Amino acid sequence: MQLSLTQACTWKGLLLMVSCMFLWVYVTALLYDQMSNEELYDDMLSSSHRTYKVARKMYKILDSKLTEKIRFKNKKSKACQTNSTHTINNKEDLLKVIINVSNAWIYPLKILVPAVLTHLDSYDGMLARAIEVNYGNKKILEGAKLILKRSQPEIKENDYSDWSDLKELRSSNESTHLLAFCRLFYCLRKDTKKVACYLTALKHDIIINKC
Repeated sequence: MQLSLTQACTWKGLLLMVSCMFLWVYVTALLYDQMSNEELYDDMLSSSHRTYKVARKMYKILDSKLTEKIRFKNKKSKACQTNSTHTINNKEDLLKVIINVSNAWIYPLKILVPAVLTHLDSYDGMLARAIEVNYGNKKILEGAKLILKRSQPEIKENDYSDWSDLKELRSSNESTHLLAFCRLFYCLRKDTKKVACYLTALKHDIIINKC
């Protein structure tokens, strides 16, 4: 099957943006190595607020466009994949939560970008937002891991490879994939807010158990 000119340009644009994202992540890792913990917290906090703002916008756009028939009405009917109970006693515990939550989104956000291109490309700015959230999540994860490694060389990361609903993002049925997107965006908004909350607590030297 041949791609139309518009589709070909879209794919070329996507490849260019993804390539730039990997370059940015590599450059970020190098810059983070040279930063103090305080500078890292400042940079990650700024990134986390931006990432949450973009994730919230993605959810609002999609939720507002869904018809009443397929609207994700009961948002708490299905728990998010990263829901768990954490016992937080110190800064290291807060960092571990940030790392585990951010790490959990690596694969879903990787899947999200092509899924958005396929089904939500007509939604203004949605593809660019998906790429930006992906980059922001990687950046925060890189910084949090670096800070924790400075005090704890060994880091154990939880495995969240078995995400439910991801295959539904690729469904040709509009109701199915829109509902899957809405669920994913709801959890993304919730988790990016949690990360921003915990980073704010770390920045101000506060220990909290729930965001």
